[in-house]
Amino acid sequence: MDWNQAYEKGDFKNWDFGSASPELVSYLAVRGLPAPGSRALDIGCGGGWDAIFLAQCGFAVTGVDVSPKALSLAAMRAKKAGVSIRFRTGDARNLPVEDLSIDFANDRGCFHVIPREERHRYAEEIWRILKPGGHLLLRGCREMSPEMEESMRRSSIPMSPITEEILDRLFPTERFFRGPVLPIRLTGEDRPEGLPAHIVLITKR
Repeated sequence: MDWNQAYEKGDFKNWDFGSASPELVSYLAVRGLPAPGSRALDIGCGGGWDAIFLAQCGFAVTGVDVSPKALSLAAMRAKKAGVSIRFRTGDARNLPVEDLSIDFANDRGCFHVIPREERHRYAEEIWRILKPGGHLLLRGCREMSPEMEESMRRSSIPMSPITEEILDRLFPTERFFRGPVLPIRLTGEDRPEGLPAHIVLITKR
């Protein structure tokens, strides 16, 4: 999948819908606003809506994406919203942030497009960058129906489900505490019906 080309052509509305994701808003409504100086990382930040919301809530935010075009769009939106965000080009398997520097990491649909054989690198990066007690709010697809597999073939988006078994293997209990894996739907402007997905909160011990 050429993510930069998707943004250049405007083919990103399946996951971009003009505001912060409802799951992230709900999370902060329950958990409360961050302590002063807290740092957040938006992994696969795309057009920046979640990163902007995190900055509005008081986090010092870094947004990372592989697509320079997405980051350009995100920076424009952040400027319009009146917030300061550090946007960096980078890969979730090699995050351009310091060790033990992040209080909260946000991932809406990045992990599930990482090839299965590379997912351990993502988990190692989460372990590296989170402070002890830091959280990862992770969302991604929960099942691969024939319709989804056909859609993937047409769009060249390589999704793979998030399951309890996969999470427990990559985020072992000696390193992380895993909350319940719950069903949700990930919506977008061109996907109002939503993508069947899972949400889970993972905390570094």
